[in-house]
Amino acid sequence: MDILVLAAHPDDEVLGMGGTIKKLVKQQNKIHLCVVSEGASAQYDDKKMIKIRKEACLKSGKILGISTYTFLNFQDMKLDSIPQLEINIELEKIIKKLKPKVVYTTPSNDLNKDHQKVFESTLVVSRAHGNSVKEVLSYEIPAIIKFAFTPTVYEDIHKEFPTKIKAFKQYKTEIMKFPHPRSIEAIETLSKFRGMESGLIRAEGFQLIKKIQS
Repeated sequence: MDILVLAAHPDDEVLGMGGTIKKLVKQQNKIHLCVVSEGASAQYDDKKMIKIRKEACLKSGKILGISTYTFLNFQDMKLDSIPQLEINIELEKIIKKLKPKVVYTTPSNDLNKDHQKVFESTLVVSRAHGNSVKEVLSYEIPAIIKFAFTPTVYEDIHKEFPTKIKAFKQYKTEIMKFPHPRSIEAIETLSKFRGMESGLIRAEGFQLIKKIQS
């Protein structure tokens, strides 16, 4: 099955669902990753960081088993200043080309505007008429949040968790010290917490946005 993972920035995919991506690949699914912004220009003065983040994404994706990549290269942290239609058009092209049955997208619960805009565009481009998408879920990104992320779906990733950490470590510039949400310790703690909620050793949490069954 073809599955599309949408990320606002390089590293959203591994932070949000690295274990699940690896698990889906093991189950013979084909994972396509689309990164909407270049993820660097707002945080770093050095323009080389755009290339570094992209290379880290490719290295991380190789570990996880991602099949194809699309980098839209919209400006980092500026998605809320871009007409929504522009983002929608690009995502619709990808869905038309790849025909994914399932789409995973960014959460709407944190303060990052880029995450919110990608989530909103996903709702538009996965609408019921004229595309292949039958299921949409949002993944959880460790971040400063405006309201709690409440999972409705839990994925057991205790076997895949070491691979998730190995993949995240490819993003050397993004690894922070605890208690930052993007520290290795925080990622480990969140996986245990979601596991505790669901009766698993380690888990990733998702919100089911829609599911169409025929």
